[in-house]
Amino acid sequence: MNRLQKISLIYVIFGMFILPITSHCAVDEDQFVVVLDAGHGGKDSGARGNFSMEKDIVLDITKQVGHYLKKHLPDIEVIYTREDDSFVKLFKRAEIANRKEADLFVSIHANASPSIRAFGTETFVMGLHKTESNLEVAQKENAVITLEENYEEHYEGYDPHSAESFIIFSLMQNAFLDQSLRAAELTQKEFRERAKRKDRGVKQAGFLVLWKTTMPSILIETGFISNSNEEAYLNSEQGKDYLASAIFRAIRSYYDEMKAQRADKNNYANDQEIQPKAANKKDIYFMVQLTASSQMADTTKEPFSRLTKPVAVEKIGNYYKYFYGKFDNYDEAKKLQKQCESHFPDAFIVAFEGDNPISVQKAMKSVQ
Repeated sequence: MNRLQKISLIYVIFGMFILPITSHCAVDEDQFVVVLDAGHGGKDSGARGNFSMEKDIVLDITKQVGHYLKKHLPDIEVIYTREDDSFVKLFKRAEIANRKEADLFVSIHANASPSIRAFGTETFVMGLHKTESNLEVAQKENAVITLEENYEEHYEGYDPHSAESFIIFSLMQNAFLDQSLRAAELTQKEFRERAKRKDRGVKQAGFLVLWKTTMPSILIETGFISNSNEEAYLNSEQGKDYLASAIFRAIRSYYDEMKAQRADKNNYANDQEIQPKAANKKDIYFMVQLTASSQMADTTKEPFSRLTKPVAVEKIGNYYKYFYGKFDNYDEAKKLQKQCESHFPDAFIVAFEGDNPISVQKAMKSVQ
């Protein structure tokens, strides 16, 4: 059985047993909870530079982010997965966030590369890796599980050296993908515009620390410890402060957006006296989201011109999103996504109930 056949088989098996993910809703609607996760720690040093270790750098940045949040946004409850040089298993980090019913999970790391010239920041959300470089970053961060006893038991047979292992895990965060992407976009915007760091973009890959979180989740790579100039910046007080303040501002913007959305929904429901109703199978459909951009793209030009169907464009927030196809069947949407991958490697499936986006898992359950 070749690699492609293995991946196809995994999709089939996962589709048979997929469970819907309940969208997050905090017990106290007025309390917004953020879990800050300093990567690595204890016997796990993370990436190593010429004179420093990732675990120490990211702990300082994480605690500074928490300090800013507590000082300027007292309505937000801040939870740390670690506040000292201790080793915390990856699945335990997700358990902390789930137990606290967090609204946002932020895992903070520093990157490394065989190339000493690599530099800049990037923010990941859970998903299928689309490039070998994304896969390598995820494999590096996930390899820490080998320091845990009986890790096969906690990660359901995940093999950190197998690309196929990412397929099942990467599908679990789809329910929160849009919100996770928004948090990631805001983070990169702050790094680029305020901290003046190189923007390496928002990416998807299969990170175990994000896998079992039941809320929007992002993993931030604050810079390359393998680059001597960036290692010096990451260890400087000014560098740590700039990065921490950028992450704080991104969380603040995300919090403000979520609070405004919640208020709009509550006001609309009160004005219209809307009562919940059961999902109508006919209202639910799947589309392929090809890409998103901050500037309107010309869909008559490549790569859009290579497609055989019309492309729908919708501006959501500050981004234009490009949708392709419309199906009441997930499998048909999946076939179309596969056809698009050569031109749009980051394309993924989204679901709607009427005009409202819903999780793919919820849609699949509703149309069964």
